[in-house]
Amino acid sequence: MEINAWIDGYKVRAFPWIDGAQIYFNVQYFSPGSSLERPPAWNKTVYIKDNAEGRNLVHNFTSSLVSYVARMKIPKGAEVTLSLCELL
Repeated sequence: MEINAWIDGYKVRAFPWIDGAQIYFNVQYFSPGSSLERPPAWNKTVYIKDNAEGRNLVHNFTSSLVSYVARMKIPKGAEVTLSLCELL
């Protein structure tokens, strides 16, 4: 499962992380009219536990996840990991 697409106005990349236990999920925002050759206005990365629930979130709820990550306040240098549990 890999994503490299524009979703809701954000450049989104997602792929299994090298440790095999997480999914790398990156959201970038480019200011209107700016060149894609320049760095994005902001760049946010989260890791999602690579299990059935995490893969379901990334695959079936991508737009909602992008919106959530875009609104997150992630301190510089912080690593954020999202873990989901199975709903009963």
